[in-house]
Amino acid sequence: MRLSRQRQLAFLEDFALALGDGLSPLQCCQDLLVNARRLHLRQEELIASHLIRQLSHGRALGPSLQQWFAEDLVMLVAVGEHSGILEKLLQQHRRFEVERQIAWREFWKPLLYPIAMMALAFIASLFIGRGVMPKLAKSIPESEWPELSYWLLILTHSVWLPLLILLVIMVFVLVWGPPGVINFNWRWSRWLADYGAFMIQRYFHAVLLLQTVTVLLQSGTNLDRSLAAMQRYGSNELGSHFSFMRQRLAEGERRLEQIFASGLLSSRMLFRLGNGSRNATEHGTLLRVAGYASQDALQALARLRTALQTFCYGLIFALLVIVLGGMGSMLMAITQQSIV
Repeated sequence: MRLSRQRQLAFLEDFALALGDGLSPLQCCQDLLVNARRLHLRQEELIASHLIRQLSHGRALGPSLQQWFAEDLVMLVAVGEHSGILEKLLQQHRRFEVERQIAWREFWKPLLYPIAMMALAFIASLFIGRGVMPKLAKSIPESEWPELSYWLLILTHSVWLPLLILLVIMVFVLVWGPPGVINFNWRWSRWLADYGAFMIQRYFHAVLLLQTVTVLLQSGTNLDRSLAAMQRYGSNELGSHFSFMRQRLAEGERRLEQIFASGLLSSRMLFRLGNGSRNATEHGTLLRVAGYASQDALQALARLRTALQTFCYGLIFALLVIVLGGMGSMLMAITQQSIV
């Protein structure tokens, strides 16, 4: 059973702090075990005990975390352990994780209200269209139904309403690209990504890629070895991107914008990579672009949030016009018929 994301990060942060104090990975785990037992944190205690057993038998730390931690965190630990820069890599990721969580909250929190209102609008449409309107419609001939009433009955007594709900779900999936649902190893996922889909997931993957490669280059590892380490220990869904970049390097390509043009980075990021100083090192250029990538991801999320809010409120308005207008028109038609 995995810990929550916050507890995973807290565990690794405490582990990195202990490493910074000069302790070995085994001693770090032993200290974490003592503290977990003292504070009765059952899951942390199980993880620390498991890691102590694995490390005592000479096994690597990264793969030992797979049962408990998210794939991106396992990759960071494995790559950092393999390259001897685990503490530095975890510290770098901690700064990015803070930015990611802030961006994530700022993106989804303003969308909760319109999403909830949109769900209520769908429920109201279904209830009124299938529960109220058929009873009202019996009072007058079909040829005398108001136009909005007719469209409300068509909407709720056909496949149009389920298709509309499916459309909303598809819009959010295409914008977000939730992990587990979307995998960039699938050809159709890469095809959609080439046309701008899954922007949220792609941008965060791009920032993680650039920041990890930057730290590895700073430690003295060359670009190919950095990508090879990330491909070996990273999640399978990014395997096609790492293969593409390593193939470009094997073909003798040295321009960073061509090496990283696997569909993960935005056009703006590739443009920045291509405009690096001629005297700058690979590490210097990537370090500069990694910083821009974080800001670019935040700006892209803000634009997407505004677009999704507009989409939600527009759909809510359209449903309300059909539902309220359809029921009101039908009531007026029935009233007029009664008067006559």
